[in-house]
Amino acid sequence: MSWFHRNLAVFHIALLLGAFAWLFGGTRGELLPGVIPWLVALLFEGMICFPQQREGETSVAARERVWEAMKGDPLVWISCGFMVLLMIPFVNKGLCPICDFPEIADGAKASPPIPVLPFCVNRLHHLNVVLWFVPAMTAMIATKHALTRQGKRTLLELLVWNGVALAVLGIVQQATGAQGPFWTDNGGSAAVFFSTFGYSNMAGDYFTALFILALGLWRRKLDDHEAEVRALDSVGSGSRYDIFWKRHYILIAAALLYFSAMNTLSRSAILLSSGAALVLFLHAGICFLAKQEKAQRIKSGALIALVLIGIAIAASVFTPQSVRKEMDGLDSTAVLDRLTGRSEYHARVALEIFDEHPLFGVGGWGYKHFSVPKTPEKVSKLFSYSWSVGGINVHNDYLQFLCEHGIVGFLAFVSLLLLLLLPVYRVWKRLIQSIRFVDRRELPPPPKNLFVFPAGALSVLMAAGATLIHAFGDCPLRSPAILSLLLVELAAVDGFLPYIAEKQDKER
Repeated sequence: MSWFHRNLAVFHIALLLGAFAWLFGGTRGELLPGVIPWLVALLFEGMICFPQQREGETSVAARERVWEAMKGDPLVWISCGFMVLLMIPFVNKGLCPICDFPEIADGAKASPPIPVLPFCVNRLHHLNVVLWFVPAMTAMIATKHALTRQGKRTLLELLVWNGVALAVLGIVQQATGAQGPFWTDNGGSAAVFFSTFGYSNMAGDYFTALFILALGLWRRKLDDHEAEVRALDSVGSGSRYDIFWKRHYILIAAALLYFSAMNTLSRSAILLSSGAALVLFLHAGICFLAKQEKAQRIKSGALIALVLIGIAIAASVFTPQSVRKEMDGLDSTAVLDRLTGRSEYHARVALEIFDEHPLFGVGGWGYKHFSVPKTPEKVSKLFSYSWSVGGINVHNDYLQFLCEHGIVGFLAFVSLLLLLLLPVYRVWKRLIQSIRFVDRRELPPPPKNLFVFPAGALSVLMAAGATLIHAFGDCPLRSPAILSLLLVELAAVDGFLPYIAEKQDKER
């Protein structure tokens, strides 16, 4: 029971993020109001009343530490400011030029009560977006301040195994011929869903991020094992923590998550997950070889090369035809156009709306309504699917965010990301400075600027980077399951970083 009590804050965060994932990725707006606010309230209580305690710290001291840290953290204040920004449209509701609401007759144009303040078109639609961002930012703050370094790693591992459960559900659904998540109707588009996600690209991004996190946790376990072996050697102990299962069991989760990312048939997932796997396994191989003697290094290098060749041959032989079809459709020019939005009609429409409402945007889901009068009839007929999916999403999260929340909201969100990354940059700089005084035999392999950084932290940054890259060409952040995972994983990256600051901390 004491272990459960110490990890209450971890379970509260995992429960919130898990709920988003199991509730159709959080994209079914009608399901969120009855569940998410209660989980956010429980999370807030857990963050304030039951934060994780550091070694030798009382529960009262832990609460005081968390409260003081939150009061002095600009991340908290910017998050609160963004929450206020999202609340104003509920009392400043405006109407778009042409909407399908009964309060507008004959397409009459109406302005919000206070034009200079943020507004929304429809309060229920805007509430849907609020129920994404407020829980995600609350979970981010709780992860940063209420968890210890070990707690942050535990949280990510819980999310990884929750992803494995979702992956198994997706595989079972495919085997049973399901037409939609939880065997419901997916609007006649059985091919565009996987697991609980009704849109394959969202599923692909979610499982790609969790796959990369699983590899990061695996590398962390290897580093912990190596540190324990060194500690035992230093005291002359003959016993070794050398249980293969405990070091490598997380690879089972990684394999299932990678298979699921590929199984979504999302081209971005195929590219990002395979690219990340190649980079991280090469990174692990180089680190492994650098710690061996020259003769042993040659043998191990040859073995690694044979394994990679075997994997490449197996991939070319056993890759399913459906995945081959998606890979054959990849084109570098098309990928570049999608990332830049140059050939996307909705990207141009979003920029037009942003030009008209640059400061605060048009509110949550405002693009859905303001894009209608800007769409020529021939375009609407050409892209008949657009107004069921494409007309709701710009398929560029950054442009949609600018369009719906303006420069102020966009700068607030970017500031959150930068503040989460700033401590990582500081630690990286200190690590580079510290290796100047390290024995030459203990130096990391070149390039030292890359390999001096912990592999687990690198994996977390790659998982976040995969989502942020995907957001240029699609709409993964329109799923709160992915949005909350992005913010939480960046807040948890500290759990993989060494403590080298002037203020030493006892907790792990």
